[in-house]
Amino acid sequence: MKPVYSRGSPNAIGNPSAAGIRPSGARTGVQRLRRTAIAAMLAIAGALPPGAAGAADPPHALVENGKSIIRSLSQSVFTVLRNESDRRTQEANLRTLFAMYFDVPRIARFVLGRAAWSRATADERAQFLDLFQQYVVRVYAMQLRRYRKGKFEIVASGPDRNGVFVTSRMVGLRSGRPFHMKWRMRPSGGTLKVRDMVFENVSMSINQRREFASAYRRHGGTMTGLLRAIRTKMAELDRQ
Repeated sequence: MKPVYSRGSPNAIGNPSAAGIRPSGARTGVQRLRRTAIAAMLAIAGALPPGAAGAADPPHALVENGKSIIRSLSQSVFTVLRNESDRRTQEANLRTLFAMYFDVPRIARFVLGRAAWSRATADERAQFLDLFQQYVVRVYAMQLRRYRKGKFEIVASGPDRNGVFVTSRMVGLRSGRPFHMKWRMRPSGGTLKVRDMVFENVSMSINQRREFASAYRRHGGTMTGLLRAIRTKMAELDRQ
C-alpha cells in the first residue's frame, strides 16, 4: 500500500490541484455533527472509556489492556464505516473516536515539529490541532472504507519501550491479501493511547511530519500559510 501522504499524492497538503477555501458556514454544521457523534459513539463504545493503565502495571497486564483497547477501537471504527449514514456523519463519529483513543495533542506537536510549534501562538496551535484532526480523519476514513467488509484480527502484541505494540490485520478482503496495521501505544492521562499507526510498514506520524513540514516550508515558513493550505485542501476534499 502506498503512503497516505506520499509526495505528489492527491491527499497531500498544498497539492497544486487544490483550490478554494472551506466555507466558513460549515463550522456550525460540524459542531452539530460533533455533538451527535459524541452521543452515537458513547452508544457504540458501550459508554466505557479506554481501559485504565499506569506505569506500575506489570508488562503482561499492560499488553492485555492494549489489546482490549484496540479491539474496542476497531469494533467501533468498523461499526461506523459499515453504517449507511452519510459521509459527514461517519467522519464526525470517527473524529470522536480519534480524540478518545489517540494521543492527539502529542501527535499534533510531533507532526508540526518542535521549532514550528514553539513559534506558534496559542491561537495558532488551537487552530492547527482542530484542522489536524479534521484532516487526518477525512483522509484515513477514505482509506479505511475500502476495508470495511473485512474481518479484523489481532496477530501479535508485546511491550514496546515504555508502552505496548499491537499488530492486527484485515482478512477476507476483495484483493485476497491481508492488510496489516501496527498500533504503538503509550500511557497518557491514566490510560493507554495510540501514539502511532504503521500501515503496511508506513508510519502515520513520520509520514505526516514530512508532509506537514514540506507544506510549512512551501507556504512561507509561517503558521498562517500552513493553516491556509490545510483549509484549502479540506475544501478540495469536501468537493470529492
